[in-house]
Amino acid sequence: MQHPDKGSARGGDAQRAANQRLGWILLSIVLVFFLGFFAKMTWFG
Repeated sequence: MQHPDKGSARGGDAQRAANQRLGWILLSIVLVFFLGFFAKMTWFG
């Protein structure tokens, strides 16, 4: 039985790209929340 992570090279590249895209999306969400919190603390005390 083949290990699930050891697919074809194309499948691995597609999975890596999907993981990287997900990582950027999550990072952008965290940054938006952080910047919103910072702006709130700056403008509204």
